[in-house]
Order: sequence, then C-alpha cells, then structure tokens
Amino acid sequence: MALFVALILGLQYFGGAYQAEYDGHADEAAHFVSSLLVRDYLAQYPWPAPLPWAMDYYVHYPKVAIGHWPPGYYAIQGLWWLVFPPGRISAMALNVLMGAGVMTLFWALGRRLRVSPLLLGGAGVLMLALPVLQEAVSQVMAELPSLLAAVLFLWALTRVQETPNGRTLTAMWLTLLAAFVVKQTSVGLAVAPVLALALGGTWRRLPRRQLLLWPAVALALVGLLLAWQYGGSLSQVLRWAGVAKTTKLAWSLPQVLDMVGGGVAILAAGGMWIAWRRREPVVVACAAIVLSFALCSYSIRAFRETRHWIALAPPLVLLALAGYRSVAERSRWAPMLLVMVVLSMPHRFYRQTPAGYGALAAQIQQPARMLFSSETGWEEGPWIAVAALREARPGSTIVRATKLLARSDWNSTKYQAKVDSAEEVERTLDGAGIDLVVIHNDPSVGAVRSHHSLLRDMVAASPSWRHCAAAKELVAYCRQKPAVYPRLPLQIELNRMGVGSVSETP
Repeated sequence: MALFVALILGLQYFGGAYQAEYDGHADEAAHFVSSLLVRDYLAQYPWPAPLPWAMDYYVHYPKVAIGHWPPGYYAIQGLWWLVFPPGRISAMALNVLMGAGVMTLFWALGRRLRVSPLLLGGAGVLMLALPVLQEAVSQVMAELPSLLAAVLFLWALTRVQETPNGRTLTAMWLTLLAAFVVKQTSVGLAVAPVLALALGGTWRRLPRRQLLLWPAVALALVGLLLAWQYGGSLSQVLRWAGVAKTTKLAWSLPQVLDMVGGGVAILAAGGMWIAWRRREPVVVACAAIVLSFALCSYSIRAFRETRHWIALAPPLVLLALAGYRSVAERSRWAPMLLVMVVLSMPHRFYRQTPAGYGALAAQIQQPARMLFSSETGWEEGPWIAVAALREARPGSTIVRATKLLARSDWNSTKYQAKVDSAEEVERTLDGAGIDLVVIHNDPSVGAVRSHHSLLRDMVAASPSWRHCAAAKELVAYCRQKPAVYPRLPLQIELNRMGVGSVSETP
C-alpha cells in the first residue's frame, strides 16, 4: 500500500496536478465549483433556503452542475473541505485517499486469486499507470469516486458469492446505490447482480424477500427522480440516457481496448472462462461486471469517452490475473506471455501545466463584475474556479460570454449569437454592469465565434476600456469610462436554449 500511495503521489506531483488550473477536462471546473457550492452552503449557519441560495450562487459563479450529475461526489468533497481548506492541494489529497481505497480493495480481491504478491503488486502498479487512472488521480473529476464506488460494489458482489445471506446481499445493493449516486455511468453495473447471482448459482441460497425488495425500491426512486427532473417525459429521459433507439451514437465498447490494451482483454477473456468453469467468487463477480457493462452500453450509448469505462479497469486486470494463473499452471512460457501483455498496454504519461488563470487573477482586483470570453467557451469554467478561490464567496459576479452574448446548449452546440455589432456588445456589457473583461485568445483555433470576435475588437478599440493585465493567452480589459447605456437586471439562461433562467437578486 505504501508503494501504491507513493505512485499516486508521484503521478500527481510529476504530472503537475498541484499546479493545474481545472482545465484538464471540460467538466473539471463544473465538478470543482459544484463541490465548492456544497462546502460554502454547509459552512454557514443557520442554513438559508437551499434553492434560492444556490441560484444566487450560480449568478456569481455560473458553473454549478448539480442536477446534470448526481450529488454524491459534491457531498463527499464539500464535507472534506469543511475540515481542510478548499483548493487544489486538498482536492488532490482527497484523490490520494480515494485512490488508496481503490488499491486496498484491489489488493484484497487479488489475494483471493492465489497469485504471488509480487505479481499482484506489479499488476496494481500497471493498473495505476494506465492513462485513464493517471488522469483520474490528477483531476477534480467524478471518475475516481465513481471507480471507488464500483470497486466497493465489486467487493460486495464477491462477498455475496462467498457468504450468501441477507447481510451481504444488503451490502451489495447499498454499494450499487452509492455508485449510482456518484455518477450516471454506473448504470453499466445495473445488471451485474443478476448475472453474478445466476453465474455463481448463489441465488438459490438467498432470502427471496431481500432479493427482490431492494431492486424494487431502487427502481422506484430512480423513476421518481427522472420523472421530476424531466417533467415526466419518457422521450427526454431516453434521449438524455442515449438509449440506442433514440440516438445514432455508435456502440463504443472498443474503447475498452484503448483503455487497458489488447493483451489484458485477451487474458481477461480467459478469466471469464474460468469463472464459468470454476465459479471462483471474485472471478464470477468480475465477469458479471464486465458483461453488465457490455450489455448496458449496447442499450445505453452514453459511454462516449474512455474515462466512462474506468470502472472496468480493476475487474479486467483481476480477470487477466486469473487467466495468466491458468496459463502459468500449464506452461513454462507464461512469463513471455506476460511481457507481451505489458507491451500491449497503453503507455502515456499524463502531464498538466498552468494555463495562466492564476497569474492573471493575481493582477486584477476582486470582487468585480467580470465577463469571460474564449473561442470555444469551455475555458470559462477554469477561470470561474480559479477566481472563486481567490475571494470570500459569494463575491464577484462572473458572467460567461456564451450566456450573455450568445446561446448554446450544454455541449456548446446549437450556437446562436445574441449580438451582431460592436454597439450591441457595448450596450449589453453596460446593461450587465461589467467592469472587467477577460479574453482568452487561442491561435490554434480556426473559426472564431462571432460574439467573441466582436467583443475582442470592441474592447480593443473602445475608449471606455483599457488593457490592464495579461498572462499567456489571457488578456484583461478594465473599464475606464462610465457606462453609456442603462443597467438592466442580469438574467442567465440555463442548460438548453430558452429553457429556464436565473435572475440576479437586487
């Protein structure tokens, strides 16, 4: 465990995780700001009404995503920040703790396979070195807590195979529920209990009442949540989930090969054969999870990136160990096979570098009413996260150009500019009371969106604005003359174009 923790710390340190600025992924800033909202709400007492307070918080820091993702990760990190100061270092410390939990469970499960500690330790090191694991331990993303919940579920599923009774069955359902509360991609685990109980033959020895009660309760709760979130529209739920009949998205199962390599996948297939023949508890549980992800991902095409398959990394590596053990029992050439497997694994070191958000924020005065604009729009999130950490919250009002000067959906598609001239840009900025404009210029981006181009040209030419700070590809303009146009109430559209909005409180 000391080796595993040291490796996690090394990956973070040499990968630049402690100096990174929440731009490792387009979703990272949303996870961070959502956790910050939970922390800031819990840190005050008496607690105000949560929904109005959260809406006002969103006006100040418009990158909150509770509702788009389940609240489990935000609750964990928000509570963590009640003990430790919120920031990048404490977030990485939580990642070390969660990573150590994953590796503890991996080790405990691997010992049941009766392989040598040296082989198991090497497998653990190689698993942590997978690019998807490197990113998970170095970013403020829901993948690592989702992986921890999935390995807890794998542990509980194994215990049901070993000791089938009401207590282990309850633990299995509770850990599955915990996985759902952290991230929606845990739906890949949904049919694993049925597959494991059938494959291992343990369903005959379990109390029927508890076998059926928990799934019924879980389905009812999920149904009520989705009905509330989507207004009872089944078609919207199906589109959100990426159900195969409502989407043209391709089945992305081959991404698993990109995640672990072809050699691990081939050995894991041998491990699944062992699960069928010997019915070893840990191998049965691993095989059930792999098959469950394959089945669920075919029906629900929401697994669109390699990171969405991260829950399969431990069961695939454990199945590969079982497959290798079987080969080693029959052939002295097994070590050569192991070398080929290692060489087939993806080898890439993940490294982050500061993008200049912190350097620019140190040059400006906060709190402020500021607008941030970029070519793609996703750079708005890292700026919001960095700026929020530098002040007593809620302080600044940070406005996203993709909300004030344009419209687009969650994935930055369906773009529509709200302004078509420099005069309209200036009128909009005056109406929102903006006194600071931050612009991100990326020369590698080809087509620049019209609102960004108009804003960039207007602040550079207008006598009302002056250049006041710069860092890397970021430049800031401060207001130097009073606003010409009258101030208007600030309204921010939410999620989809024209559906709902949040208004600034007087």
